[in-house]
Amino acid sequence: MWDVLLALLAVLGLTAFLTLYARLPAALGPLTSLSLAGLWLAAWGMAGALAVGGWTLYLACWGLGGWALVRRRESWRQLPTPGLVLFLMMALGVTVYFAVRQPIPTDFDEYSLWATAAKLTKANDALYTVGETGTPWQATQTPSLILMGYFAQFLGRFAYWKVYVGYDWLLFACFAAVLGRLDWKKYALAVPAAVACWCAPWFFTTYNRTIFLSKVYMNSYGDIPAGVLFGGAVALWLALRAADGPRWPVVPVLAFAALAKDNLFPVMLVAAGMAAADWFFFPDAGPFRKGWPRRLGFSALTCAAPLAAYLAWSRYIAGLAALNAAEGGMGVTSQSLPSVVINGVKMLLGLPVADYYEERRWRFVQAGQDMVSAFFKDELSMLGPGVVVLGLIVALFLAGILLAKGARLRARGGVLLAVGLAGFVGYNFVLRLSYAFIFREEQCVGLVDYNRYIYPYYIGLFLIALAWLLAAAQSHPAPQWRGLAAGALVLALGGGMLLRTNQFILPQYSVLGFSQAEFDDQNLIQRKADAVAETVEPGSRIFFVSQGDNGLRWFSYSCDLLPLILDYSGDIDGGGGGGGTFGLPELDNGNLYYHPYTLEEFRTLVEESGCAYILVDAVDEIFVQSYGSLFADGLAGAEDTLLYRVTEGGWQPVEMEVPR
Repeated sequence: MWDVLLALLAVLGLTAFLTLYARLPAALGPLTSLSLAGLWLAAWGMAGALAVGGWTLYLACWGLGGWALVRRRESWRQLPTPGLVLFLMMALGVTVYFAVRQPIPTDFDEYSLWATAAKLTKANDALYTVGETGTPWQATQTPSLILMGYFAQFLGRFAYWKVYVGYDWLLFACFAAVLGRLDWKKYALAVPAAVACWCAPWFFTTYNRTIFLSKVYMNSYGDIPAGVLFGGAVALWLALRAADGPRWPVVPVLAFAALAKDNLFPVMLVAAGMAAADWFFFPDAGPFRKGWPRRLGFSALTCAAPLAAYLAWSRYIAGLAALNAAEGGMGVTSQSLPSVVINGVKMLLGLPVADYYEERRWRFVQAGQDMVSAFFKDELSMLGPGVVVLGLIVALFLAGILLAKGARLRARGGVLLAVGLAGFVGYNFVLRLSYAFIFREEQCVGLVDYNRYIYPYYIGLFLIALAWLLAAAQSHPAPQWRGLAAGALVLALGGGMLLRTNQFILPQYSVLGFSQAEFDDQNLIQRKADAVAETVEPGSRIFFVSQGDNGLRWFSYSCDLLPLILDYSGDIDGGGGGGGTFGLPELDNGNLYYHPYTLEEFRTLVEESGCAYILVDAVDEIFVQSYGSLFADGLAGAEDTLLYRVTEGGWQPVEMEVPR
């Protein structure tokens, strides 16, 4: 755990420097620091020197922090604000708790991408995009969140729980930004606001009483963190506007947020648009015409930051994809976003489109209809469908507008709300295009994962509304009734969300008291993977057999075995690969990942794969009947070993102790 605590010390060191020397409000320091750290690591990673970037980052954070604390001892009182204390207490709490409880991934996409990418990055001290795995495609997921997991454990050994810690620090930094400029005299606002922030990820993702673990803070997916980043970036901007300090920190935060999750990049453009419109149309003082070129320039920079970061990453990935294709791998496998948007707009205008899009017009129509129906009918939060959620958010904005001091401040709230709602419409259009032209047909027909794609916008917009309501409450002197009304509304909101969350998620089904049994299956796979790694020679490539697997066990072993390579076996072009289910063509039982091979085809597949071992995770009668003769013992010893060595005289069982 010491490595994680040293990483937290680096965050606090850079925060101290930014507060004491750059006049940044202390509550905004953690989000700014983590964003700068993520961008720094991404740049060094793309340059092929991630470890160098990590060491220079740590040394700079510790050095700058120590120097600032020594030179500005008289200013230390600026640091312990409610926002920074909230971040520190939450960060320490989750770090110690997870170090003791050791949660690990259990979800499919964690092992197929998120957790595997984090482990690959740590194992190689290089971006996961250039790491070797058994999969045939190029890992192109944007890097911000994955690098948070790397940053949190840079000085130590890899552990899954440290990835969660890195993600959670980022969430807590955003919560601190929502509290913004609140001081200790405003504890009546700070406490319920902090409660509302903590509950928000659950509140907008849970739609019935759970009977399984709700892993909001133990999940390495990018959806929730990206949504919180959306809200945190705009909340940081609102706090910067209220403070007598710099405005520049919003630029790296927006650039970092743009690389959180590729399909949520449009959401980050909405965040940039909110900040840009607020700055351009509402100068700090004086008439609108005064200093408008300077405001226009900074507004343009605010919008350009996320776009530049995203384009830089896209160019990097395009180069890797071209290199991968030249070496016999897969290159670009889907339509480009600009092409999709242009043709989607053409469809709306009734203009002719390319054949690829014309063939999928029915999907464009169906996706639109299904998304409208889902918005009004589908339960996806503790409040109900999206229309109710959006109604709550708009109500909070309107309350803040009505209770804010002065017409100018109310107008600012109106512009933020207008941009947020326009962004909601635009983001839904992007989702519609994705279902129609980028996702697979079955994803469109079933509107698969719609909740995962839409609730980040709700989470982010809610946090912005909360930050705005807090700004309205602080705009009045203490006894003024509007300020008291806004404070009462924040108190009611925090209390109501806590009560509702408690109704839906009992402590034993949250991070507060989860059962270790939740992780038994994956812990057993991890122990088996460790036993295999101790048995085989370093650098081995391993063939995988697991009859009946839906792909999860293949991805789990593939991740747990790294840096050993689990071969992505099977006929990829024929709809397979992974899963590890094999059998004779005439015995095909309809399993989604069933790979039909004759006896000689299977022998050739294994021997030409370059695998020195076969990991036999699970066999059934189909596999024994199909290929038992290829194994020296006819698979009679499959219960006593996980490994068979590939030899010319038959595949020999390897003696080993199999974890049970």
